[in-house]
Amino acid sequence: MIKQIYSIIKFHEAVETMDAGADNIGLVPMQNAGIPAHRVPLDVVEQIFTEARKRGVTCVSIALSNIPEEIIEIAKESKPDILHVSGDKYAVTEEFVGEFRRQCPGIKLMQAVSVRGKESIDEAILYSKYVDYIILDTGLAADTGIGASGKTHDWNISEEIVKAVNVPVILAGGLGVDNVEAAIRKVKPYGVDSLTKTSIMGKNGHMRKDIAKVKEFCEIADRVGNELGL
Repeated sequence: MIKQIYSIIKFHEAVETMDAGADNIGLVPMQNAGIPAHRVPLDVVEQIFTEARKRGVTCVSIALSNIPEEIIEIAKESKPDILHVSGDKYAVTEEFVGEFRRQCPGIKLMQAVSVRGKESIDEAILYSKYVDYIILDTGLAADTGIGASGKTHDWNISEEIVKAVNVPVILAGGLGVDNVEAAIRKVKPYGVDSLTKTSIMGKNGHMRKDIAKVKEFCEIADRVGNELGL
C-alpha cells in the first residue's frame, strides 16, 4: 500500500515525513497557480527530491496551472518522478500527453479526478487511456485545483473506478488516521494520500506536517494493506 503525503514545503519536514513512512512525497513547485504559501522554491525542490531519491522515495510535483505549456514547464523545471495534474479547469488530453512524453521523457503522469457522481467513472476511464496513475480526490477550487478540501467523497464511486481502470489508483480526499483503514477496506486502492488531516494549518494558508499523525497514518495503511495483500 503506497502512502502518499502532501504538501511538503520545507526540507526538514520532507525528511521527517519520509522517516515517518511515506513512500511518495508531493509538493507544489514555484508556479503561477495555487496558494502562494504552499509554493516551494526550485532550489528547495531539488534539495528535497535529491534526498528522497537517496531513500527510494517517489517524488511528486503538483501542477495547478490550467495552461498546458505551463504544466510541461513545471515538470521540466522541477524534475519529479510523477507530475500530478490537478488544475480546476484543465485535464490531460491525448494530444497533451503525447507532447508531454516528448518533452519530459521518464516523468510519469497522474491525473486528478474530482469524484462527484457516476460521471466521474467515465472521466477516470478516459484519462486512464493516457496517464500512468489516477488520483481520486474531493472538491474543486481556483486556488487549490482538484482536492485539498479535507473532505471525503462517495467511496462507492471510487471503488467502481478502481475496478474499471487498468492503471494504479491513489485514493485521496479527507483521509486521516480516523478513516484510512475503512477507506482501504472499501476501495482497495493502489495507494492512499493525505494532506489536510496530517497537517497543522496556520493563518494565510501556512501549514506544516503533523509528523505524529503522518507516522500513524502510514502505520495503519501498511497494516491494513498487508492484511489485504495490497
